[in-house]
Amino acid sequence: MPANNDVREYLNHYLSPEMETDYAVMLTGPWGAGKTHFIKSYFKSHDDNAKTKDPLNDSRYLYASLYGVRSTAEITDQFFTQANPAMGSKIGRLIGSVLSRGLNGYAGTEVTQGAGAIIKDLVTRLDGKVLVFDDLERCAMQLVDVMGFINAYVEHDGLKVIVIANEDDIPAAQQDEYFRKKEKLVGKTLRVASDPKMVLESIVSKLTHAKVRETIERDESALLRTFAASGRLNFRSLRAVLFDYQRLVSVSDPRLAEAPPAMSALLLLMIAIGMEFRGGGLSGADIASLEDNMRRRYFGLGKDKPSADVMKAGQLAETYSNVLWRDWVVPPEILAKLFETGLIDIAITNEHLARHPLVVGYAETPAWRQLWSWADLPRSQYLRARDQLIAELREHALTHPGVILHAAGIVLGAAGFDDYMLGADVDVVGYFKSYVEHIQSRGLLEPERDLFGYSGGAYAGLGYGSHETPEFKAILSAVRSATFAAFAERMRLAAPSFFDRLKADSEACSLLHKYRSDGGFADAAILHHIDVDAFAHFAVRDWVVNGQLLSSMVARYEGDRRQGELADEHAWLDALRTRLDALSATAEPPHKALIERRIGYYFGEIGSAVNDTKAYLAACRSDAVD
Repeated sequence: MPANNDVREYLNHYLSPEMETDYAVMLTGPWGAGKTHFIKSYFKSHDDNAKTKDPLNDSRYLYASLYGVRSTAEITDQFFTQANPAMGSKIGRLIGSVLSRGLNGYAGTEVTQGAGAIIKDLVTRLDGKVLVFDDLERCAMQLVDVMGFINAYVEHDGLKVIVIANEDDIPAAQQDEYFRKKEKLVGKTLRVASDPKMVLESIVSKLTHAKVRETIERDESALLRTFAASGRLNFRSLRAVLFDYQRLVSVSDPRLAEAPPAMSALLLLMIAIGMEFRGGGLSGADIASLEDNMRRRYFGLGKDKPSADVMKAGQLAETYSNVLWRDWVVPPEILAKLFETGLIDIAITNEHLARHPLVVGYAETPAWRQLWSWADLPRSQYLRARDQLIAELREHALTHPGVILHAAGIVLGAAGFDDYMLGADVDVVGYFKSYVEHIQSRGLLEPERDLFGYSGGAYAGLGYGSHETPEFKAILSAVRSATFAAFAERMRLAAPSFFDRLKADSEACSLLHKYRSDGGFADAAILHHIDVDAFAHFAVRDWVVNGQLLSSMVARYEGDRRQGELADEHAWLDALRTRLDALSATAEPPHKALIERRIGYYFGEIGSAVNDTKAYLAACRSDAVD
């Protein structure tokens, strides 16, 4: 039986001229079920048949949307302008309030003789018409009031009325009164079944990005299968996900929109996780870790019993079998943030896209990035990428610590599948330790210390392979130590020019407590590379304390309280205080006492922050030993 054929049959019965009724019919169903489209298509078919028999036949129905309606006059305006197409809507609005009062006689408003004639003329024009009231749940009036108004057409004028509503969205505060009123007004409630294809076409018609529409139309069957697999035919959620997809594509690297395989993969991925997120099956944290758990599931089959998170990932993979789960076109944390907050980190997204094989092709994708998802590579491409990575390691061409760690994870992972990239007898841990020592000693290692912060288990939005193995952890420790040493060396080299800048520009003092993202050194130990005596004479010149400098230093160490990034400067601070005390001792009254007081004040503040930090670091070391 065609979809909603039973609804059509009942409407045919209800609307037949022989059928006398004193009740309305309600069409209900969730948002996106196609209720409005269904009723308009139903009457269009009837109108077309009627015009075939007699071209002068008018449309059989009048339609009014209640969305946002605040008065009955707005409803009668809609009907009046449809019943009197020769008259503009301005005239309809002018007399709409009179019509609504006439039809709503219980309002207690006296209707003039002229108004009565207009009402009589309108009712005459409505004779034999079917009135359709759509979007009942979105009416701005109290629902019982608008339902009483509708009832006047049914009881007083004997018209046939169809009310369209999504009863799931009836405001909770009005539900009791709504259902009591519905018993008096509605004689039959018909549920319109969802037609996902029709709803999808309706959503796509509202999208504006040509490549997004093209992708959805091309992948319509796969999209609908993914949507159905969710078990949640929530079209409001589907619409939200598709508009998120369009916005993400619109703000991202244009190469994404020009890469059909990437667009398709991203579309199906977002449908799957978007429906799960909006249905409560996944949290933002779940999404952020999902790609990693999918890889664990894939490469860990047949090994130890999987964790609950990996098992959950497996269930999702089975539910959404046509989704590319192992190598996301957009980083998982980006999609998690998009679904949770609506925000998109464009810089991180584009950095990821610029390395993704589906977006830029194999020729433009680094070897390590291709091999990160080696299971998806054809054999010939795997071998080309493998040879390239080995050559880059041999030539010490990999200098970013994140890339080096990815290479280590790839080498360890391949060995787990009997491919010994460095040779079967090579100690992989020893090899990578020697590698980073070599490039660090030659000043080639990029000092990306931030790589080992909060999200230290990944680089470029991709988790490291084999990161749970003892071998990888040993390599990680070596790379981290070398990177921190490289960073310290960079600060040593930068210290003289930074000190010159402090002396030349008083505003540069703010760099002491601004972070590196703002061009500062708040989290970078650098002052201990400056000569203490020179700094002391800069802090006190001609017996005047440089308050701007010392205030900035207070802010610097307050910012490092219980952090420890500046621990290397602590001994230097002690030496600086000693030198400043010696300088103040040589001063003469009245400056001597003033210098001592000001130095005492500033270093009291600095000492408080530093002592708190020292205690914190000692506690951390104690916890590590325990």
